[in-house]
Amino acid sequence: MMQAPTIVIAIASALAPQANTAGPKPGPYPLPTVQSVASSGGEIVRASFIDGYGKPAGVVAFMRRPGEEPRVEVRTAAGGTLATAVPLDTWERVRSAAALFDRTLAPVPSADGPSICLHPWSVSVEAVDPARSGRPTAIRKAVQSTCDTGLAVPLAFNLAREAVAALPACALLDARQYRNDIARLAGCTLLEGDRAAAALARNAYGSDWFASTRGDRTEYAIRHLFFDQARIDWAGTTAEGSAAVVKI
Repeated sequence: MMQAPTIVIAIASALAPQANTAGPKPGPYPLPTVQSVASSGGEIVRASFIDGYGKPAGVVAFMRRPGEEPRVEVRTAAGGTLATAVPLDTWERVRSAAALFDRTLAPVPSADGPSICLHPWSVSVEAVDPARSGRPTAIRKAVQSTCDTGLAVPLAFNLAREAVAALPACALLDARQYRNDIARLAGCTLLEGDRAAAALARNAYGSDWFASTRGDRTEYAIRHLFFDQARIDWAGTTAEGSAAVVKI
């Protein structure tokens, strides 16, 4: 019986406009460059994404430095940040997947003839291979559009998928509500407090039943009614409107 009110309050807290009483948050620190990781003797596999309209969509980097655990760090286009240590098997899986991304594939003629590709995403992938016996440190790079054939795009989106899986609250977000895992990671940066509960609330907020109209087509979706007119009764404490609800 308590689950539905919890979702409602999480939606209000996570999604409704709120006054900033804690002052501005510090800006995100920049991701380390591949050159700095290479000079420290570390390893990194990093993908930068550009969306179909030519705008930066985010960066995902898996790295391992001497004396440190493997970790993943995410920066979104809006400046959101996510970071966590990852298990060794996740790191080894990422390293293995990045083994050949900079190779050029032989062109294969299309049996369907010419095709038109509009609004492609593009990626830039970089990796540092540490020095081994008889082989110096190597920095590998590749740039690819989703209109082209290659190995960089599959690797880049695989990094985003691995990042989602490594971040429990992000993994709870319903993938069907996002264009891809980069967008899902961006959505995850909006979660605060009990981030798992907020993720479930966000799923409810984005669900078809919550967004659908009722009766006449001119009515607002339920989500708009929630923001403007909802009256919440929580254990005898009542509030109406998003600004009041978040103070319960």
